[in-house]
Amino acid sequence: MESVPVLGILMCVCLLRRFFYGKKKLSKGKIVLRVLLGLLAVLVVFLAVVFTVNKIMLSKEKQMLIDAGYYNPVSVGDYSLNVYKYGNESGKHNIVAISGMGVSDFSVDLQLVTDQFSDDNQIIFVDRAGYGLSDDTKTPQTVEQIVNDYRTALKNDGIEAPYVLLPHSIGGIYANYWVSEYPDEIEGIVFLDGTQLDGGTTVEEENSPLGYKMELAACKLGLYRLVADSYIYPLTEDHTEDEQELSFALKLRTGWNYALDSENALVNENCLKTWNIMKANDVPKVYICSSWGYTTEEEIVEDVDWMNAQLARAGKEPIPQNPEIAAKLLESCAEAREETLIPYMEKMGNCELILLGGDHFIFQQKPNECAEIIMNFLDGLDN
Repeated sequence: MESVPVLGILMCVCLLRRFFYGKKKLSKGKIVLRVLLGLLAVLVVFLAVVFTVNKIMLSKEKQMLIDAGYYNPVSVGDYSLNVYKYGNESGKHNIVAISGMGVSDFSVDLQLVTDQFSDDNQIIFVDRAGYGLSDDTKTPQTVEQIVNDYRTALKNDGIEAPYVLLPHSIGGIYANYWVSEYPDEIEGIVFLDGTQLDGGTTVEEENSPLGYKMELAACKLGLYRLVADSYIYPLTEDHTEDEQELSFALKLRTGWNYALDSENALVNENCLKTWNIMKANDVPKVYICSSWGYTTEEEIVEDVDWMNAQLARAGKEPIPQNPEIAAKLLESCAEAREETLIPYMEKMGNCELILLGGDHFIFQQKPNECAEIIMNFLDGLDN
């Protein structure tokens, strides 16, 4: 495969020589046409080189992930999902982590938290379709499909219910659908700043179908790798260099694909469907609220300082501290909790609220605090 770019370049050079160094005098129109054809040939060769190099790198990165023990494909029907598990297989609980939208390196990123209770529990990461080492698919990623994929992958890998769910962001929607439809399978849920529902939740504005198709084509061609540094942020400095490389490899494998495109397009429909079928139940739950969890201006200052440290590591511009905005943010957070979050939790039933003001990826910013909350929750289940 390494010879493809070289052959392409030689072909391009030959074409250009033939176009511009022939003996016959050409009209201006033909010269313009040949220039355009020459540029097209250069573009084709460039794309061929990028595509080939990306394929080679993806193969090497996959082998690195296999060697690190992350690869375990499990069939869920027409495609396979990757199920990475570690910890104590005979432990007290099977803890299933559910990532947020597009977070394909959750199995690496969350380990600063899960490592702290893996000796007594089995930790399981199931990559959704199109994420990380899982297969891509054109199957519509409805909430029913996603939840049933999780359930099927776990059962086919021999991991029996009940489960403790550990969802982040949009993963909270899938957790709530799961516990509403199959409460006997769920032992407890710890929400890591899960998406909040109120019956009219709009998660994000949808881009045009053309925009999605262009992103999809760019990723399939390998162009995503060329701009990856602008979109892929490194993990926090608490992670090892090996973990940074594993994270980068998982993110590059995902980029944009059919399954993620479908999940994004259906996100608001999935939120509304989940809200409508939610039933209050006695399954114990804890909601760690970070995005709306600020109670003091000091927390906001601390959060901005932390975000600026991450931006600096990625070579990005810092966010300015603004006391006026901080004061307004405290008010809006209190209002959002009262008007949206608390009613949402009441509809869940048996859910405790813990305020831990900070970044939406609170498990990156405050892994020890998150781990302590989860361990206390697990102790409560045991007692």
